[in-house]
Amino acid sequence: MRYTYGSDGGDVVTDTAGNILTARSGTVWTARSGGSQVTDILTLTGAPTGGNVVTDSRGRLAFQGPDDTTATLWWDTGGGIRWAVQPTETDRIARTQVETYGLLASARGAANGVASLGPDGKVPAGELPNLAASYVPYPAGGQSGDTLMRGTGQAVYWGRSSAGTVSPWAALEAQAGPRWFAHRGGANLFPENTIEAVRGAVALGTDAVEIDVYRTSTDAGLFVMHDTTMDRTSNLAGSTAGLTIPAALRGRIDAGSWFANTWPSDLRIPLFSDVLADVGNTVPLIVHCNNAQSGNAAVAEILRQELEQAVCIMAWGESGLIAARAAGIPNVLLDSDGILTGGLTYASLLASGTGYLGVDYSQVSNATIQAAAAAGLKVMVFTVNRRSDFAALPTDGSVWAVISDDPWYVKGTSALRSTDLFAAGTFYHGMPGLADTGDYRGFFQLGSPNWWGLDAVTAGPPDTGNGGFAGVGHHYLGPLANTFTLDFDFVIDAVDYATASLQVFLGVGDRQYDDQGGGTANPNGYNILVRSNGTIDVYRVTSGTPTNIGTVATAAIGLGTTQHLRVQVTATQIIVTRTNIAAPNSVTITNSTYRGGMYPSFGVRDTKARWANVAVT
Repeated sequence: MRYTYGSDGGDVVTDTAGNILTARSGTVWTARSGGSQVTDILTLTGAPTGGNVVTDSRGRLAFQGPDDTTATLWWDTGGGIRWAVQPTETDRIARTQVETYGLLASARGAANGVASLGPDGKVPAGELPNLAASYVPYPAGGQSGDTLMRGTGQAVYWGRSSAGTVSPWAALEAQAGPRWFAHRGGANLFPENTIEAVRGAVALGTDAVEIDVYRTSTDAGLFVMHDTTMDRTSNLAGSTAGLTIPAALRGRIDAGSWFANTWPSDLRIPLFSDVLADVGNTVPLIVHCNNAQSGNAAVAEILRQELEQAVCIMAWGESGLIAARAAGIPNVLLDSDGILTGGLTYASLLASGTGYLGVDYSQVSNATIQAAAAAGLKVMVFTVNRRSDFAALPTDGSVWAVISDDPWYVKGTSALRSTDLFAAGTFYHGMPGLADTGDYRGFFQLGSPNWWGLDAVTAGPPDTGNGGFAGVGHHYLGPLANTFTLDFDFVIDAVDYATASLQVFLGVGDRQYDDQGGGTANPNGYNILVRSNGTIDVYRVTSGTPTNIGTVATAAIGLGTTQHLRVQVTATQIIVTRTNIAAPNSVTITNSTYRGGMYPSFGVRDTKARWANVAVT
């Protein structure tokens, strides 16, 4: 059978201002760029077109495609832009009518009634519905904003009473770069790849949301999930390939509390179809296809929901992009260092229908980013979570987009604070953890006061990856001024030995500080250690080498007792004081090596400790 293209004969072609383009002639092609011309097309009345399709007096674009062709076709007016035109499977719509109304068999197929189903399970051609005035979600070319209007004789058609808007992906393309994408929905602020993460990223105004999809081998379900196992981001265990749709929907999966102890325990692993239905066409989605056949399955669902103008398919290999290329959906090839291999070049990648390249900021050179951009590729850089890393990227426009777990912090639009937000019971902007401790960034204890803490005692969470040290940036307090005072309450709940410590690091820039072998990768700055035996040590860190520049022996710290620490940085001195005890309680160091542009991080070595009432003045 032939499918109707233009959905219902009501797709309206407009210019960028929303003006309807009538009597506009164009040819039909198989791809957004390149491809082959399609000539076996008919008008809606069945007359041959000769391969040329002309918009009518209302700017509508519609035709009948070649036999049994259901792929997206592209209408080209010769202006350098091709419009996507979608098929409408009239048989499927009629079949849905039968299933929805559930009428007696004797009523099916009656004049002006619900269609019947033939022996082959399909609707006979003579009973296919007339879609001349049915609803069209997304007009041709990704234009939205059309309104159902009535013309002479009360005929319903699609028109415009005001200038329309463009599709989500077209709007993204029109933005100035770099664009900012929330990685896994904003993985530093929300439990990654959950519906809640996607909604949160949309509410915070991200330019686009990146999510992961994984196709299972059990029932071919397509889930929004990254890992090959379910252990890290849920209370389930085992291979993700063994997850089933009924299991995901049963409402007993905990995909939230692993992120923070205060998050609900009933967040589930969402289906890809759920995410599309929830936010589709409201924000551009970058869909990272993580295993074999997930690319094909993702594209099929995108086409089913008619969202191909709102998504981009992402994969590590070209095999994951085949379906997206065929459907004319934007797609990005991931390549860590951006240096293509196996005979693939930037030019051949573009020619194949892939216009975007995703590179790892930590492995790619600026020269490679610039070369790829100069060749015509749009470069997405992942996963950039610190301002210092973003500042090192090219600023000449070659970075098309930045993918980040916390794009609002990295680009500097999240509010700079002088106090903590521990009462919220979740992580705020600018709280990255250590790479060596994975997702562990501490716990919250709500009450009076509200605490945030880290546990690195024996068998504590960080010990599995970083030898007893854990640290988290509190970069929402920075960059700190040349002179400042940092106050906070603290409690040491447990220690492995008397010299185990609570640490406050003041680093130049927001790079991570790791006292467990960070070496020259550590930023310059000052590290203040408050040991459980009461000793306070102050170190100056230069090129990864710590030098003790001051120490004082104060009273031992009772486990579970609330203490207060004040760190004063003047133009020439650093003064550290336990204000809640009698002297000796303070150490004063004359040193002015580093001033300005510092960011605080809190850490523990072989200690369980917590902080409250953090304030910078």
